[in-house]
Amino acid sequence: MAMTGQGGSAATERRLGRAVLFLQQQAPMVTSNVVRADISTLLLTGQAMDFASRMHGFGRLTSAKAIRQFARLSGIPDSLLTLQVLPVLKQANVIDFSVDSDGAVKSIEEFVGVSGTVIQQTFRVLGHLKPSKEELALLHSVEIASWAPLTKTQHLDQIVTLGISDEAAARGFDLSLATSINQRVHSKDLNEDVIFNPHVWGTGQIQIASFLRNLPPGERDALLSICEQASARPGSTLDTVGGNSSIIRSARKVGLIQAGTVKSSASGTPLRQTYVFSPLIQTADDQSTTTEALHLRKLFLAHILFGREKAMLGKGRINDPVVLVSKLLNSGSVGPATNIGTDYHLLESHGVVRVEELANGRAFLKLIKEEIARDGLDWLKASVGNIPGGSSSLKMENVPGLFVSPESDRSKLADDGVSDEITTATILELRKEVQRAVRNETPFGR
Repeated sequence: MAMTGQGGSAATERRLGRAVLFLQQQAPMVTSNVVRADISTLLLTGQAMDFASRMHGFGRLTSAKAIRQFARLSGIPDSLLTLQVLPVLKQANVIDFSVDSDGAVKSIEEFVGVSGTVIQQTFRVLGHLKPSKEELALLHSVEIASWAPLTKTQHLDQIVTLGISDEAAARGFDLSLATSINQRVHSKDLNEDVIFNPHVWGTGQIQIASFLRNLPPGERDALLSICEQASARPGSTLDTVGGNSSIIRSARKVGLIQAGTVKSSASGTPLRQTYVFSPLIQTADDQSTTTEALHLRKLFLAHILFGREKAMLGKGRINDPVVLVSKLLNSGSVGPATNIGTDYHLLESHGVVRVEELANGRAFLKLIKEEIARDGLDWLKASVGNIPGGSSSLKMENVPGLFVSPESDRSKLADDGVSDEITTATILELRKEVQRAVRNETPFGR
C-alpha cells in the first residue's frame, strides 16, 4: 500500500509529515501502554525528527555527550539511537554519522532542511520505518480532521477512499480519539458526531476573522476579538487578551488560539506566564525549513518575553527584547554575562542557541537556529514594538524552567458547558462552510 494511499500528492505528503509531528507533540499525554504500542512506529518517527531538529544549525556535531543528550531529550535511549534512529535518518538523507571502534557514535553531520523541509524529511523517515496500515490510517484520520470537520461517517469514508480497508480505517480512527489528537462534538441536527482536531483552523481554507464575522452575534462577538489579537500581536499575555475567561479557555481547547506557558521557581515562589498565538498556518509553514508544529518560535518568543516581564525590577531584566534579538541576529552572539550560563537551558536543549562559557564564569549566547530568531524578531516587533530607551541586558532573576506546550495546555482545560456550546456551534458552522466548498459554492476545498 502506498504511503499516501490512492491519489497521493506532494501536498498530502506534507500534511502527513506534519501529522506525525502533531502526534509527537501529543505523545506525552498518551498514557495507555497499549495505544503507545499500537502507534510505536509513528512515535519513533516523531522522536527521530525531534532529535534531528534539535541538531539543526550545528552542521557537524563531534561531541558524543551533546549527541547523547539531544537524543535523551527526544526520549531516545542509547541502544535505540545507534541501532535504529541514526541508520534510518541516514537512509532518509537527514544526517550522516560515524562511530568509533566500539560502535559508539563519534560524530553527526546534519542535513536538516537541505534535502527537504523538516516535514518532507519526516515523511521520508516514516516511509523507511514502514508504518502499519492502522498507523497509516491514523495519520490520514489526523490529516483529514485537520482539513475539515466531517461527520464520523464521512470521515471514515474519506479514509477508505485512500485505499485503506474498512477495518484499518476504523482502527486508525479509534486511535485518533484514544490519543486525543482528534476530537468530536455531537450535532443534534445530524444525530451524529462531527470529527475535527485543533489544527483545522490552520489549513488556509478560510480566513478565520472573516469566518467569525459571519457567525451569529453570540459566537462572533465572543471569539472575534480574541482571535484577532492573537494574530496581530503574537505572544500577547493571556491576561491582556480580555474577554470572558471561560470563552478563552474554550477557544484554547479547540485550537482557535494556541497558548504556551513558561514556568519558573528560581525565586522560591512559582512564577508563570501564559502567551497566546494564532493557529499554525500550514501554507506559511510549508515554506519554512523548520516547522512550527514543534513550537520553537513560540518557545523562543515566550522565553524572551518572560525575561522582560517576570524578572524582578532592580535585579536585572531584559529591558528591550527587540534590541537584544536584533543584536543576536546581527552578530551571532550576545554577552558575555554570568547569567547566560544559567538562564537559557530551555532554548539550548532545543538547539536554538548554544551557551559558550568562559573561564571567569561568564558566558556568551550563540545563535544556532537563525530562522527561529528571525521569525521571533518579527513576532516581537508585532507584540511589543520598539521600546525607546531600553537596553539589551540579558540578566533574568527568574529563570524559565518549563514550557507548557499548546497540546499540554489543551489537555488540562476543564469542560465549561456554556462556553463550549459557543465553540461547538462554531465548529459545526465550519463543517457547513466546508460542505459548501465541496459543492463549489466557495473558492476553497480539499
